[in-house]
Amino acid sequence: MMSPVQLRTELARRLDRSIKDIWGDSSPDGPHAEVSRSDNLEFGDLSCNTPLKLAGILRENPRRIAERILDDCRGDLPGISAVSVDGPGFINMTLSQGHLAEVCLNLAVKGLKAHLPDTGRGRSALVEFVSSNPTGPLTVGHCRQAVLGDAISNLLEAVGWKVSREYYYNDGGRQMRLLGESLSVRYAGGDGSDIPEGGYRGDYLTRWAGELRESMGDGLDWERDRDSFIGFAEEKAMEMIREDLSLLGIEFDRFFSESELIPLGVEAAIDGLSAVEVDGGRLVYSDPSSPVKLWIRFTALGRPKDRVIRREDGSYTYRMPDIAYHMDKFRRGYDMIVDVFGADHLDTSRDVVAALEAIMGEREVSRRLKVVIHQFVTLLRGGERIKMSTRSGEYVTLAELVEEAGSADVTRYLFLTRRPDAHMDFDLDLARKESGENPVYYVQYAHARISGILRTAEEAGIRVPVEYTDGLAGPLSGDHERELMRLLESVPVEVASCAESMEPHKLTELLSVLATGFHRFYQHVRVVDVEDPSGSSARLMLCQACRQCIAGVLSVLGVSAPDRM
Repeated sequence: MMSPVQLRTELARRLDRSIKDIWGDSSPDGPHAEVSRSDNLEFGDLSCNTPLKLAGILRENPRRIAERILDDCRGDLPGISAVSVDGPGFINMTLSQGHLAEVCLNLAVKGLKAHLPDTGRGRSALVEFVSSNPTGPLTVGHCRQAVLGDAISNLLEAVGWKVSREYYYNDGGRQMRLLGESLSVRYAGGDGSDIPEGGYRGDYLTRWAGELRESMGDGLDWERDRDSFIGFAEEKAMEMIREDLSLLGIEFDRFFSESELIPLGVEAAIDGLSAVEVDGGRLVYSDPSSPVKLWIRFTALGRPKDRVIRREDGSYTYRMPDIAYHMDKFRRGYDMIVDVFGADHLDTSRDVVAALEAIMGEREVSRRLKVVIHQFVTLLRGGERIKMSTRSGEYVTLAELVEEAGSADVTRYLFLTRRPDAHMDFDLDLARKESGENPVYYVQYAHARISGILRTAEEAGIRVPVEYTDGLAGPLSGDHERELMRLLESVPVEVASCAESMEPHKLTELLSVLATGFHRFYQHVRVVDVEDPSGSSARLMLCQACRQCIAGVLSVLGVSAPDRM
């Protein structure tokens, strides 16, 4: 049996072969045939619109092109029971009942993973996400990025990639100094008015101050012991960040600190950039007022303005370590590098990409680096927006969000119901609802309901078949059975497509369709009938296949699939 993904690939290959056989040397190199889910299922399950694309190239009527292709390959299309040419030139195909039944049986027995393509086999990917500087607990915005980055990682792993999850953070510079100084104020018993401008005011600093006093006594002074304050604050912040991430079930393979790149990695990156010539001059140039201060000529790379990368005091602006870090990631040899950033990092990311392209070439960078940008989150309670500001101490932490939402499952799922580039309103009232209004509850309930049906059937002595026989398809010939089979057969294709585009939000859409499809099937079809054991077994197989698909997709999202609710 061919998997659904393999079937579509083979159908496209055979259509391409017919095009080559008919038009010979005059046949175009592209576009190649594409077989996809039909927009109008009344005409068939699958559709190919390549004849419309070929019409201008071959100077023939697209419907005539479709008819000639179909005449050539009719009877040679596996898994297809009927084909037709419809409309201006669409080739429509109906999946055979045998193919649908066999795929569903295999889904029921082997699960979703066995039907996904192994496109990433032998290839490695590095996914960087969260990467919040250790200045306090993770907040709502970080939570969205954490869930998104982990779901993308899971998707890539599902199709065979070897994925490393990495968290990059700045453990030096102005922010860490302000955090250390803010801690020293709390340590000395000062109040909010003593916090330096731009400093941090969260209650966690008061708690850390007490722990620092217990650990090192009362004799520390900011001017003399600033490294102790900064080091202790960083340690406590990273400890808090790891605990927050564990609430969502997220673990990183590596926490990469900026200090690992300073000074050697950054200076090597500067040397590499300095060797690049653009518009008759060097990409890196000195400031006339200081031999130490350096700029990158980003305007020559199509960016809005040049940027300082090394200040007069020899310290680096944040873009430069970012560039060095990405050069390090490329040197490590990953086949694909994925950056998951918030919208506030968009401008910096574009500068970094421009610098990388200047050194390694646009083709190499675009081939290996993928950047996913997500928009901000608004938290709603009672229909009202909750104001948040990390530095002023007015924010909702990741831990508080998970607690108020009720579970990590709800938190993860709701964050993935919106595409990354869309602003998101996270409704806490909706999150706490245990009803069909809550999208994760709706999907999990479908899984639990199927589990209950399977338990009932087992008690009645009816079990899911484990091997395919020709007689399995017969009891599933009804409209509602075929509708569910057609949906289940498409699930591996949809998941593979989401992995290719790195769009996990589409999986929540797929799960909603799956749950609705099962509920509709169950409303119209009596699954367990002790007087019809063979029909009951076949219908039970569909239930188990649906359960496996729901569980498999939820697993990719990092959400549990309960057997009882």
